[in-house]
Amino acid sequence: MTEAAPALEDLFRHEAGKICAWLVRLLGPGRLELIEDAVQDAFSAALAQWRFEGTPQRPAAWLAIAARNKALDRLRREMRLESLDPSDEAAAWRLGFSNPEDTGKPDDTLALMFVACHPALGDEEQTMLTLQTVCGFNARQIARAFLSTPEAVTQRLVRAKRRLRDLKLTVEIPEGAELAGRLPGLLNAIYQLFTGGYTAAEGDQLMTEQRCAEALRLVRLLCEHPHASTGETHALAALICFHHARAAARTGATGDVVLLAEQDRARWDAGLLARGFGHLRRAMAAPELTALHLEAGIAAVHASAPSFAQTDWPALVHYYEALIELKPTPVVKLNAAIAQGYADGPGAGLAQLDELAGSTQLSRYAHYHAARGDLLLKLGRRAEAGAALRQALECPLNGAERDYLLRKLRACSTPARQAHS
Repeated sequence: MTEAAPALEDLFRHEAGKICAWLVRLLGPGRLELIEDAVQDAFSAALAQWRFEGTPQRPAAWLAIAARNKALDRLRREMRLESLDPSDEAAAWRLGFSNPEDTGKPDDTLALMFVACHPALGDEEQTMLTLQTVCGFNARQIARAFLSTPEAVTQRLVRAKRRLRDLKLTVEIPEGAELAGRLPGLLNAIYQLFTGGYTAAEGDQLMTEQRCAEALRLVRLLCEHPHASTGETHALAALICFHHARAAARTGATGDVVLLAEQDRARWDAGLLARGFGHLRRAMAAPELTALHLEAGIAAVHASAPSFAQTDWPALVHYYEALIELKPTPVVKLNAAIAQGYADGPGAGLAQLDELAGSTQLSRYAHYHAARGDLLLKLGRRAEAGAALRQALECPLNGAERDYLLRKLRACSTPARQAHS
């Protein structure tokens, strides 16, 4: 076995979406399934050939040509089986004379993103289709993000593609009112892509770096487009930059969780932080104020604090009060309660958390129970803290989070003198 498989994994992450976007421009979104099959077939062919022949000098171009040829073969086969459609003949002609050097154009990727986030699809379908077509994720990886099964995800994606096929869409970046109407769905898909990677739903690792990097790449493409570069787009870019800048400091040498209070801020990416503040300035110059503006502002307060002890918690409380007005979700209220606990003491934070006790969404959300456990521990109520942490351990967690909570639970049973020694 050669190094072909690891090299292909890396290429798939970086090139599959670009090749798919290029072929969608040539064949149209109505042939998404044919295109994805062709791209998969191209990578399968590479896996079979490269392990014996070695990786070609220009692997991305090799894959683009292979995918084009696979798509052309499929298209010609369908033309023989079905009555001749002039559009099929025209598509075959375009494929035959296409230039694989055209892959990777930002406008192709943007156009495909807007196709995937068409308003005819639900929010989850938009995100799933973006993950598959633009980011090259498979059904198993998408299922992890949505706490679903690969079979269920595959069925939803098939139905979504049929809906798009029936709409007979053209591949283009919308303009004017249409772009304004479809941009929020696209921003939400990128937001979900990032948050799903920032704290992995399962597995041993805390983060899925691939997803975070993809989210950053896609939001940068939007920021560089003159019509998609809105205040809300820059707010999302700022938010992602601020959070992703902390990536290296969020885990220890063995992959264990390092909380914000304990992170070495010298390990934060200064370049990404600077880019974040640049995007935030662009966002704040826009007339609208959205939930993403406030979330970026919250992240900026953390990013600008010299140390955890010097964090401006009263400012964060005010930010969260405004955010709750625009986005009154249980998770936002949970984070607001945590900020309140730092600003006004653990008793104040716990009182707010207890008001959320009836939320069905939070009943299986580990961070809610972990936050209660932390505040109860600070108040010296160790038995109650232990019970809350045990509830957290019964919720969906990745391995790094589980290990952290187990350490925290052990601290609940440690006598106070030892715990502070």
